[in-house]
Amino acid sequence: MKMIKLRIPLFVFALGISMVLSNLVSGAENIAYLVILISLLVVFEKTKISEKKVNILYGVLIAIAGLAIEFLTEPGDYLQFFS
Repeated sequence: MKMIKLRIPLFVFALGISMVLSNLVSGAENIAYLVILISLLVVFEKTKISEKKVNILYGVLIAIAGLAIEFLTEPGDYLQFFS
């Protein structure tokens, strides 16, 4: 099977997680979103998690999980495409 690095799936996952965590902060959601996103990406790079190679199916599942988390946080963003 084809192997891929986790860099892009983890980026998509970090987008979803940072959306959830920034909504917990009241008042400065935009700044909190950027700080959380950059922090997650730095942690992934420093711990070399993003360099790991996995089966492409696992990468796709990680990316889908990130998109699902973001969809559960703000469903209106995706539902506007269907209206």
